[in-house]
Amino acid sequence: MNQPPPLPPEAPESLNLASAPESTFADAINALIGDHGLQVLLTLILIANVAMFAYLFFRFENLPNLMPLHFDTSGAPDRIEAKNGIFALPIIGVTVFFLNTGLGILLHNRERAATLMLTVGTLFVQILMWVAVINIVGIV
Repeated sequence: MNQPPPLPPEAPESLNLASAPESTFADAINALIGDHGLQVLLTLILIANVAMFAYLFFRFENLPNLMPLHFDTSGAPDRIEAKNGIFALPIIGVTVFFLNTGLGILLHNRERAATLMLTVGTLFVQILMWVAVINIVGIV
């Protein structure tokens, strides 16, 4: 393999990757614990997802056995499945939550803005999942 060219002697020390401080997962978690704004966002996301599971659980008995779960561009259903398929929506939401939170933890020490973007994106996904649930199941 090709080795990267050596740095010129006048290069600043910050460019030397060998001297970069090691960032561990524990350091990232500690930094995340101190970020109260991010904690509030993550808590809101978790509450939204748990509430969606609870809402679907309490509405489950009153749902028809076959439900339209996907619609085409004209609004006509193009996928009809058993009513337990509606739980795919909060499962997608929780999957996005864990993936983006894991990435955010890894990025937090180096780029807090990226962590916030991932978290706000996750909140947006939760909102979209709620809109889909309400459109499919209806409001109480």
